[in-house]
Amino acid sequence: MCYLARMLRLLPFLLTFLLMLPFGQHVQAFEPGTERLRISGFGTLGLTWGGKKDYGLQKEFIHDSQFGSVSILTDSVFGLQVDFNIAKNLDATIQAVAEDRIRQDFNNIVDWAYLSYRPTASSVIRAGRMGIDLFMLSEYRNVGYAYLWTHPVIEFYKPISLSHYEGFDFRYSRRIKPGYFELKVFGGQTGSDINVDSDELNLRMRPFVGFNTSLEDNDWKVRLTYSTTNTAFIKAPADPLVNALNQVPQTLWPQAAGLHDRLKGVDTQTHYFSAGFSYEKNNWVVQSEFALIASRWASVDMTNGYLSAGRRFGSVTLYTVGSYARSSSRPRVDQNQILSADLQDLAIATQNLLNAVHIDQNTVSVGLRWDFHPRAALKAQWDHTWTRKHGGGLLDLKKPLDHDITLNTLSANLNFVF
Repeated sequence: MCYLARMLRLLPFLLTFLLMLPFGQHVQAFEPGTERLRISGFGTLGLTWGGKKDYGLQKEFIHDSQFGSVSILTDSVFGLQVDFNIAKNLDATIQAVAEDRIRQDFNNIVDWAYLSYRPTASSVIRAGRMGIDLFMLSEYRNVGYAYLWTHPVIEFYKPISLSHYEGFDFRYSRRIKPGYFELKVFGGQTGSDINVDSDELNLRMRPFVGFNTSLEDNDWKVRLTYSTTNTAFIKAPADPLVNALNQVPQTLWPQAAGLHDRLKGVDTQTHYFSAGFSYEKNNWVVQSEFALIASRWASVDMTNGYLSAGRRFGSVTLYTVGSYARSSSRPRVDQNQILSADLQDLAIATQNLLNAVHIDQNTVSVGLRWDFHPRAALKAQWDHTWTRKHGGGLLDLKKPLDHDITLNTLSANLNFVF
């Protein structure tokens, strides 16, 4: 019944797509009586098989996990966007997205809601709720039709399962000799309700500030990003254990305070650095991103990246992707520092938590995309993943990962825009 209920939540957006499809055959957007109003949309109907009995596949933290099952909810998403020109150089944008989430409410469904003002031909100021602009796919992470694969690369995109932030940004762009230059600065607050080991985790971060800059020409694009934020609030399943570490007397377990700092998350500063590159020419499509997330919070302190390459043959594109994610360090409980036998159970639970959040994973993927319509594409992809012992921080673990494992994931979907 729960599975059926989640499916029913997606039906309004599917019906919207079906009702608007006749218009989409003739125009890019439905414009009801005025050029100032534009309605557009996108969607993905997906089918995914993956995971194992005790190790669940989870493509983003907001989704439920798959433990060797088949699901139509993992990749399926429907979106509707309204753009309205209020006055000269002033526009409003609202985007609503329906997908399977751990929490379904108005706050999560409304992904974008912002005003944009263009003071000059080369600058734009926006304020409101906007997409997190940390990746090459930032503006179209939910729009499967806009990228090559069946889903964003898990090792790179899952660790930051954030879709939007509330605040402002300022973008300046101009044409220079090597290509088209753009600089954006942004600030505000962000957060998410995510699913970690089948439990809900609430995360809020402020201030969230940063910048990105890019240079592109007809065939290539280079992009650099930096952002920093402080975890202002966190409610997690592991809170009782982390709080218990904070109560341990220094004389009985000197290491407890340090482990508490690595696991608590709240009041922890995190820095994000990334570089991206894309190239598209002579039927070749190449894209790559690499990032460093520096933080005392063990759950997010990591490096990750991917390289994707595809070759077009008419309307069909064959592609492959190699990706990785690895924690920068691995804190361990030092049994020699525990001076009370009463703390052994807490020490074991702490080590199990440290193992559960540690990440050490690689994936190789192969797939194809068939653009059978100007606004629709079919995709299929196979992912082969290696996860090392105590490196399953990107999996949903029903029991400790005390050995190396491999996972195979098959996914197929229909992507469309209208």
